[in-house]
Amino acid sequence: MRSTSVVNIDLSALDRNVRAIRDLISPQCELCAVVKADAYGLGAPRIARQLAESGVSMLAVYNLAQAEAIAAAGVNTPQLVLMPVREIEPGGAIHRLLLAGRLHLVVHSTSHALDLASIADQLGGGAIPVHLEVDTGMSRGGSVTSEAARVLAGIADDRRLRLAGVFTHFSASRESDECTHAQMDVFERFLEANASSIPSEVLVHAANSHALFRHPRFHRQMVRAGLAWTGLADASDVSSTQHTSLESIVSWESSIVHVKEVPCGATVGYGSLFRTSRPTRLGVVPVGYFDGYPMTAKGDERWIRVIAETPSGARRYDAPVVGAVNMDQIVVDLSDVPSSLAYGDGFIGMTAELYGRERTARNALTRIAHDCSTHPYELLCRINPRMARSYSTDASTAKPVTTLRPDVSTVGAMTG
Repeated sequence: MRSTSVVNIDLSALDRNVRAIRDLISPQCELCAVVKADAYGLGAPRIARQLAESGVSMLAVYNLAQAEAIAAAGVNTPQLVLMPVREIEPGGAIHRLLLAGRLHLVVHSTSHALDLASIADQLGGGAIPVHLEVDTGMSRGGSVTSEAARVLAGIADDRRLRLAGVFTHFSASRESDECTHAQMDVFERFLEANASSIPSEVLVHAANSHALFRHPRFHRQMVRAGLAWTGLADASDVSSTQHTSLESIVSWESSIVHVKEVPCGATVGYGSLFRTSRPTRLGVVPVGYFDGYPMTAKGDERWIRVIAETPSGARRYDAPVVGAVNMDQIVVDLSDVPSSLAYGDGFIGMTAELYGRERTARNALTRIAHDCSTHPYELLCRINPRMARSYSTDASTAKPVTTLRPDVSTVGAMTG
């Protein structure tokens, strides 16, 4: 059955974003691309291959299943697993990644360090490379500074573990310059107090996407960019000393499948939440909340862009979503799209761009996320994984590829 919707992903724009991020950091600073949650729903195996081709130093995933899926796609870039790992199957794919030196694990506590040392004993093959997470205010993973110092000392005395990195994670790098600098103060005091336990080759990293824009102070030996490589985070989002321009790599398209004319005063959708104020042309787009389109927004303002192909090129018109968002369809007001552009059976078949790549457009994903009081990450991850993802480059024609997210239900058997 032919899909009526597709998520378009521009790999050339992704490559340009990686180069733009590289231009912000020093040549000695490494770039780790975060590709958790199936690369935020964009298809981690294909995205990871492009990031590897673009020269990132490391990939960060959350769990072992995600790391295994990327390695199975032939990506040899080292991966950092952020989740506390407490069990690894001997002889399995993850064991082979460790033996090949392509898997780094995060250590979160003193007891967790002992678990990882036991894993090293069980698997053989030498010391496991670990990155210590220092909790400076996120209060999620990792150890507070007092315990983190003990973990460092324990790693230094344990031949089964090799300290490869020390890092922290900022809680408000997009929202607060003061909070981000305060966390960095805590982190730097920890690094200074424990310098004798941190070899010079260890990667010290702190900056996530918005922090890397704020100030070079946060760059250290490596930065971790997630939303930045998608182009949905930018230096303009924060009070920044850095200047760059990133491109959104994502658009989501469907089509108009039904059109009807209704009189002034007609109600639209469940709950009669919208009433027309003029004779109105309505179009149906076969996408709804099952597909991941958001149900509510501030003032109920959501827009799509209707694209009409003409002999002189594509013409684009903004159209508001009206009435309630349904499980598998939305209704849009096409009244301001010129009738002269109609073709075929009226407007049927015209492209309906749900999320656009233009940062200032009404249907920009970042704008819709703001209007829905949510985050671009959430809207990306909401898009149904069974929907086709179409990857393209400047030198090739897009070819739809259906990408399914890794089955996270299998993770428990590997990580305990």
